[in-house]
Amino acid sequence: MSLPQRPHRPDDGAFIVGTGRCGSTLLTQMLRRHPEQLSVSELFAFISDLGNQIPRCFPPEAIDGDAFWAIVAGVHPRQNLLLRHGLRMPEVLYDFERGRFEASAGVPALALTTLPHLEADPFGSAHAGDVDGRLDELEAVVRGWGRAPAADHYRALLGWLTRRYGRRAWVERSGGTLRIVHRLIEQFPHARFVHIVRDGRNTALSMSRHIGFRMALIAFQLVEFLGVDPFDDPDRSEVDDLPDDLAALLPEHFDAEAFWAYSLPPALCGHYWSGEIIRGLEALDALERDRVLTLSYERLLNQPREQLRILDAFLSGPEAAEQPASRAWIEGCLGLIGAGRSAWSELPERERRELEAACAPGFEALAARGLRAV
Repeated sequence: MSLPQRPHRPDDGAFIVGTGRCGSTLLTQMLRRHPEQLSVSELFAFISDLGNQIPRCFPPEAIDGDAFWAIVAGVHPRQNLLLRHGLRMPEVLYDFERGRFEASAGVPALALTTLPHLEADPFGSAHAGDVDGRLDELEAVVRGWGRAPAADHYRALLGWLTRRYGRRAWVERSGGTLRIVHRLIEQFPHARFVHIVRDGRNTALSMSRHIGFRMALIAFQLVEFLGVDPFDDPDRSEVDDLPDDLAALLPEHFDAEAFWAYSLPPALCGHYWSGEIIRGLEALDALERDRVLTLSYERLLNQPREQLRILDAFLSGPEAAEQPASRAWIEGCLGLIGAGRSAWSELPERERRELEAACAPGFEALAARGLRAV
């Protein structure tokens, strides 16, 4: 069976990109209430197993529906290892009490957040609809698709979800997708991009305390020491080079207490933030100006009506953004605004200095483009 016709214009899709821990989740929660935009949450974060299997998500060759389903609905090792050890990220929305999947056996990537986010009542229902039923419905559709480039499969998937949930266009947001924005630009040549930026010092501090980012950065270090990905390759020929604190985090020895005890200084996360900002901005520089909108998280908190009007005009068009439904959407989002967290200024003096130095290159890259991260 061939892929279905795309139901919308090719430029209807948009991505919210950022370094992660930058306020993009708040935008996703707001857009879930939008009358026209379909808020798709954490698709690429979870199908890439927290960013550790990105090339597998974008194979160079054409694939069929079965192969695509294995990517988007696979039970991937890192995120499910965390769940088995009681380390559940706030972003994981799957309801284990009502659903058929168990943490001990693993949950398909799509069912962790993407489908529960779509199924849930955006105004606060306690339950997230019929996630398992929606997964089965989608599987029956996707497995019938013929061979095509991965980009066509993604567009077809997002188009199907847009129709299924009665919206005009989709907006995908995954934590940390600034690191893959060059791939998204290549795969979605007509998409628009909302880049949300937060003070790198607070972002880095939040990263250092977040389960998903800790796991991703730990996994990167394991690969660096071992020369192989220990979640995919049994080779342990270089295991003697591992420090004891990292050896306790190999999948066969993983321990939740050791996970939290592992030192992940905010300055290390600050270096990561700067690198992602620099590379992400370089990729976004190649786009036409009307395809990129940069939003400040701090401004969103302090000037929500103005910033949401700008966002809605970018996504829906200036005329649509002035309609009563859009104005009602903005007013309805104000209750989601809270105070920003992660006060980097409260760190000990030495840690503050190290963190500021680590984030300086990222701030400089933003300033060079007339952008601010505060």
